[in-house]
Amino acid sequence: MNRWDAFTTVCGYLQAGLLETTPPHRVNNPSWELLVEASSYHYVTPALAWCLKNHSELPSEISEYLETVLALNARRNEVLLAGLARIVGALNAIDISPMPLKGAARLIAADYPAPTLRLLGDLDVLIPAERSANAVVALQSIGFRPNADEVALPSCHHHLQTQHERETGVGVELHTDVLGGPAAAVIPTGWFWEGTNPFPFRDLKIRLPDATRSVGHIIAHDQLSHWGYQRKRFELRQLLDVAMIRRVSERAINWAELDERFTRMGFGEVLATYLNFMEELLGQPAPRLRHAPRVGAIVDFKRVIETPPAWKQLAIMLSDYIARVHRDPRSVLDLLDLKTWPNRCLRVTRAIKRGIPSW
Repeated sequence: MNRWDAFTTVCGYLQAGLLETTPPHRVNNPSWELLVEASSYHYVTPALAWCLKNHSELPSEISEYLETVLALNARRNEVLLAGLARIVGALNAIDISPMPLKGAARLIAADYPAPTLRLLGDLDVLIPAERSANAVVALQSIGFRPNADEVALPSCHHHLQTQHERETGVGVELHTDVLGGPAAAVIPTGWFWEGTNPFPFRDLKIRLPDATRSVGHIIAHDQLSHWGYQRKRFELRQLLDVAMIRRVSERAINWAELDERFTRMGFGEVLATYLNFMEELLGQPAPRLRHAPRVGAIVDFKRVIETPPAWKQLAIMLSDYIARVHRDPRSVLDLLDLKTWPNRCLRVTRAIKRGIPSW
């Protein structure tokens, strides 16, 4: 079994366990080490553990490991959701009904059969931009603070400095815009707010976006904000989020509107390619769109998967830096400024630990 076989096998287990459809094939005598590596790199190990909980052929050490991962993620998600409740309570007290995004939204909306399946990072919460100063004061009044060693974000960034709760480790990014960069033109904040509705969360007031906006946000975030399309890759955790939304709310998704929005900004092929990945790897048929998927997208992604992770990370970091220099040639001058290197090295170290490029 090679890394591509391991990745597609993980997709097959997720498809069978969560989407309740028959995967195209199963590999005999799988390499469980490679399966764990693939699921870990794409942040879906808890979901894989849930899908394999009744698997009769798991080696005992793998079974124990997956059970432990599921239990630890359950505990971690409880801490994060309790922290989110404190955040929402503080914001409600100043008449803000925030909107959880990404993983937190998926857990609150109950897209997954259990809240233990989705691995969360920091909490992402959208608030009205004009209330951002009040929101920061409200969170700091309950013990949230930015880390002193974090690099300050520019004032035009789409979210504020991450606020951390020291005792629990809960971190929250307050978004004043749902996305930044080219993705913001595809999923503008005003349009995103228009498609939200009040949603129950522990007797607190929040809003959640409809299925169309949720899907559009996830795809634009992964493929445009995080340059997934440029790198010819995607994160399986995000793809699975879209699949779970489609499983519950397929009829509510306005694919024509998303197709028009992506196409208008020159990203029609991005949307088509992403949904083609979903059809090929998770068995959900792609809707009819104006554009065809990028030719050879699956083959290109297979090459990415089969590249050893360490070299893959270095290549991604280099491509990120080149892309940033292309957008702003003055970045070369920053590179030559020795005073920028302590923070630059700190970001690279954190990127390697998290597996997320951060140049």
